[in-house]
Amino acid sequence: MRQRLRIPHTRAVLFVLTALATTVCAAAKPPAPKPAPAHPGCFLLMDLKTGEVTRNDAKKCAKRMVPASTFKVPHALIALETGVLSGPDEVRKWDGTKHRVEMWNQDQTLDTAMRRSALWFFQGTAKQLGQQRMEEWLKRFRYGNADASGDITRSWLGGPLRVSPDEQLDFLARLYRGELPVSPKTLEIVKATLVQGPDTVANTRDGINMGGPWKDGAVLSAKTGTYPDASGELTWLVGHVASPRGGFVFVSAV
Repeated sequence: MRQRLRIPHTRAVLFVLTALATTVCAAAKPPAPKPAPAHPGCFLLMDLKTGEVTRNDAKKCAKRMVPASTFKVPHALIALETGVLSGPDEVRKWDGTKHRVEMWNQDQTLDTAMRRSALWFFQGTAKQLGQQRMEEWLKRFRYGNADASGDITRSWLGGPLRVSPDEQLDFLARLYRGELPVSPKTLEIVKATLVQGPDTVANTRDGINMGGPWKDGAVLSAKTGTYPDASGELTWLVGHVASPRGGFVFVSAV
């Protein structure tokens, strides 16, 4: 019988942010850093200037998995670029259906829906996009297997859509280098929804306190994602760090 491995969401996020703080935000002549705790899944970090990639486990980083709520990043780009969403301030009315996350039970804009990971908001835009348009754009983005078949409102959860950490890293690199086939305006809108405060990372309920602020004025942009599967709860944290040392994209999957 396979033993289920469960790592609390906050702990999984701490693994990646400890690694990021050590690697990216060190001073010019820092003291020798304490060893970061061993990352139990896949961790990837790319220097956007040099293209150099640090990875801890090539096999785990190549495995395709459900993207969970990290899919809201390409999803938002597609919804804006196709006109399904008019902009970051368009208000989508809550229909009164009670959801398990209290912050979902109200009207949402793209910005609030992204930070609160409001599922119903993106399920609505997925229906408007439809399978054909969604898959066409995912192929343009080279995002995983680009499969949005079946129930399109859950394709990124229990559905067929799969993406590897390596593919997530490549997608994020092209996003932050401005190399995706979308307008600069669309890119800036979505990137703005990912910028985090100096102390927390936004999550479905409350911000995860990271004991900030970040060193040297570094700015963290990130998206969380979690999904329970047969082998345990999958936890993603993906994003970008802008620091005096340059720009970096990262992916953590536990």
